[in-house]
Amino acid sequence: MKVVVFSAGDKEYAVNIENIREVIRMRKVVPIPEAPDFVEGVINLRGKVVTLISLRKKLKLEEPDKNVTGRVLITEIDDHLMGIVVEKVADVISLDDADISPPEEILKKAKYLVGVGKVGKRLILIMDMEKLLTGRDKKSIKTVGKMVEIRKKD
Repeated sequence: MKVVVFSAGDKEYAVNIENIREVIRMRKVVPIPEAPDFVEGVINLRGKVVTLISLRKKLKLEEPDKNVTGRVLITEIDDHLMGIVVEKVADVISLDDADISPPEEILKKAKYLVGVGKVGKRLILIMDMEKLLTGRDKKSIKTVGKMVEIRKKD
């Protein structure tokens, strides 16, 4: 499996490269009133409105140093273009099945974790972006998207 490795807080995470459309630099974000707290806002990506989610806020990690500009992983969740804000993208690596362990019992509560990759001394938490958001989160984000579309038409 080829994965994109990125960081949030002091941990390394990865997602299957097939689930990432592109990686972009952070850009000007338009905040959305009444959006869930983990939604940073929206950006314009070549004419498309993309909702940005802060991985730190979603995972309830400490706020980053304000000097960290971050990167955005552009992905699609439930046919909706989404950007996941991370601190940095480290690299793209290949993991063999032997390098991946299923999550331990205590980690199974984090439904978005599909495994733990071992590369040398590094432990990389492998995520399923589709499972990062709950049904209620997805519904809230779709509502945000509809609000933005309505305002765009006005």
